[in-house]
Amino acid sequence: MKDELIFVSVKKKNDEYKAYIDIGGFLSSNKNLETELKKVSTIYEDSIVKMSVVKKEIDEFRNNRYPLPARKVWELGDMIFELINNLHKLSFQIDGIYEHLERDLNAKRKWLEKVIIFRRYIPNESMIPKYLNWGKCEKGTRRIAESIQRGIIST
Repeated sequence: MKDELIFVSVKKKNDEYKAYIDIGGFLSSNKNLETELKKVSTIYEDSIVKMSVVKKEIDEFRNNRYPLPARKVWELGDMIFELINNLHKLSFQIDGIYEHLERDLNAKRKWLEKVIIFRRYIPNESMIPKYLNWGKCEKGTRRIAESIQRGIIST
């Protein structure tokens, strides 16, 4: 039987991220939680650092009023999926992933939801036409992503 996922929260404290679990997670775990929570903190911090670089690039496109490539947004979504998968391998999941990402990436929840929807429906970046701008995807994100997935919008 596969272990159930333990909910974890991560907060920045003294310029580093620390992972925390509630008492229920503590009592239900048979792991060395000190070691495991350090791993969670490291995974989360490494992911946020990488995502922040991509988010900064996205912000630069927007601030300079350049068309934002849909592939750049997909890249951020893929990093979020990678974070989630890496934590699942350790039997953890972020308690309130959107709140964490809003806080640590300085991004709005609604936009993050669209990023994740876009990535969820498109498993491979190469499926996204290089010419496709995020502005064409932001409204009707799921519909556009499904069209790309079905090959209706192709490279």
